Amino acid sequence: MRAIPIAFIVLITAVFPQATWAYFDQLDGLLATHVETKTVDGIRYNGVNYGAWGKDPRHTLVRDDILTTNPATLLSKEEKLAFWINAYNVLTIDLIIREKEPESIKNLGGLFSSPWSKHTWEIAGQSYTLDNIEHDIIRPLGEARIHFAINCAAKSCPDLRVEAYRPEKLNTQLADQVTLTFSNGTKGFRKSPAQNIIHVTKVMDWFGEDFDDRNLHSWLMPYFPSLINDQTEIKFFSYDWSLNKS
Repeated sequence: MRAIPIAFIVLITAVFPQATWAYFDQLDGLLATHVETKTVDGIRYNGVNYGAWGKDPRHTLVRDDILTTNPATLLSKEEKLAFWINAYNVLTIDLIIREKEPESIKNLGGLFSSPWSKHTWEIAGQSYTLDNIEHDIIRPLGEARIHFAINCAAKSCPDLRVEAYRPEKLNTQLADQVTLTFSNGTKGFRKSPAQNIIHVTKVMDWFGEDFDDRNLHSWLMPYFPSLINDQTEIKFFSYDWSLNKS
């Protein structure tokens, strides 16, 4: 078997950079510095100080590290999920900052396109929209809990986590995101005190096929074994698309 020249290996590594995860600590710092819990119009959420985030030099470092990572180097499911969840959240923030949008991400759509399909970024030379990342990459990996982790910059969205997602502890982080969402009675989970009715986040309606193929009772029962039965009526919180600003 012919040996591969060292120079060729170096060239391939330079052209197709490995996933270094160098941005983890920087992203942790951004989230810790510029995200705080707010309650506005009766909704409790993790608010982002977009103005300060945009001026923080760590944002450019994190964004550029993501954009220069070659997704082909992501080998495990955990690596892929962690990378693409972080990418979705960071690029959503980047969009708000870049467009200087003060009220709602929905204002950034076009006449015939949503904000999630209109705007693009190049990751390792390939163009992606937020829709591409969510629907073509993340959801096909078959992990329903990602809907509690990706954040669409709206107050009613499951909250932005105040740390980067990391492959080695991703399962724990996703489990915690579900718990945090369901512990938020303003937008995540609420049981009617007088009737066998619950309200859950609207994302479980929009993406119901990802939750046991729309068998929401089955998916929810392990989390609320004493509160939910087959006769429980499941309703959904109304969705406030106002920007999750602090």
